[in-house]
Amino acid sequence: MTLEFNRVVEQVYKLGAMLTQLDFDLSDAMTIARQRFEDCSDLAAVWERIEWVRSSEISGYRGAAPIDLPNAEPINAIIPEPPCPPYATLIAADGSQVYPDEQAPVHYYLINIGLFIFHHGIERTPEQFTLPYLKYHKSDVHDRYGRVIRNRTVDDRRTVEEMRHLANAAWERRTPDTPLVTIYDNRLMFLPGNDAHDSDQLLKDYIAALVHLQDANAILGGYIDNPHRSKRFMQLLFLMGVETEEELKRRQPQITNAGELEGLRDEQFFNLILNNGERSAIMVQNSPQNKAFRDRGVNYEIAFFYLKVYNQYQSRVVRVDLPVWVARDTQKVAALHALLVYQCKLQGRNPYPYVITRADELAWIGTKDRAKLEELIKVQVRRVREELTGSTLSAKSRGKELARSTKRYHDMWGEDIIDDK
Repeated sequence: MTLEFNRVVEQVYKLGAMLTQLDFDLSDAMTIARQRFEDCSDLAAVWERIEWVRSSEISGYRGAAPIDLPNAEPINAIIPEPPCPPYATLIAADGSQVYPDEQAPVHYYLINIGLFIFHHGIERTPEQFTLPYLKYHKSDVHDRYGRVIRNRTVDDRRTVEEMRHLANAAWERRTPDTPLVTIYDNRLMFLPGNDAHDSDQLLKDYIAALVHLQDANAILGGYIDNPHRSKRFMQLLFLMGVETEEELKRRQPQITNAGELEGLRDEQFFNLILNNGERSAIMVQNSPQNKAFRDRGVNYEIAFFYLKVYNQYQSRVVRVDLPVWVARDTQKVAALHALLVYQCKLQGRNPYPYVITRADELAWIGTKDRAKLEELIKVQVRRVREELTGSTLSAKSRGKELARSTKRYHDMWGEDIIDDK
């Protein structure tokens, strides 16, 4: 039964009338933010406020902080688009999955990894690989209580597989002279769900992949195409409007919403501040999760910058995550910056890295593929059951199977040949 839109339209009109009464004007907040941005070139003043929020008496700050390096950039720095390296190897990994079905006769899940290698500046055909993993063992598909694992657990395992294959591909293609850029289509701060009985091991495996990437001298970037909810930098600009630690203690409830900058997002701010191809300063997120990465090794703390990618049709602000071992190397950062901007100019109207698009195409499990996988597994289940019981399909059942299958069967000299066309 379909939705009766004639009964919904009037309610939608009422919703629209309500929206007209709301204040969507963020011009005042933008004016304040721009002024503070221009005034905060003193890193010492920024660090003073970061130390305030890290004290035991103040909590709730999950905003941006300057990166703790000798060559840290002022938080109001704007870095222009650098020249693109003449040669580079770019590797992107992405994944797709089929989640376990609790109602299915056998429990399983599938992870499919797509790997795409692009040779920038070289007349060489790109390399592409698909790597499917079917998991069906009881220990893989059930948790410690015997329940079918949740979808989040499959997602976490897929994330680790993506990073592991990215690291292996980088290691196999490491060279001393050509920049090796690995791009991951998500944030780099991986946080396994608490419901996974192997969550600790997943995090260890993820960190191990980061170590492998560093050993390969790879440049790693996590590409976040739509950071529209992020307000990390707005929270930092809120701190810059606080004069004393005592004032901050009084205004502690405002930290999460960025006080007078509430409603303004990083993406909106940098869309106004940055020109095409420019990036923000490199910063880190002040959070317990990021501290946990740092505690495993200072090289693995996750930093980030905002970048305005563009093509001849449009531009957009994205966030790029990078580990500290990349952030401390200005040449690596410049190569990542330039190659991401270049990649976003290669396809269509939507500015998006070409290598990620191709990796996603390789990884994607379409509806027909899912149905074919399910049919193959059902055939195996039926075959095993017949062998155990010694029974075979009746002519009637066989006829129904042939009539209802999505494939045509041609009987030729006593053999069943499946026509996949």
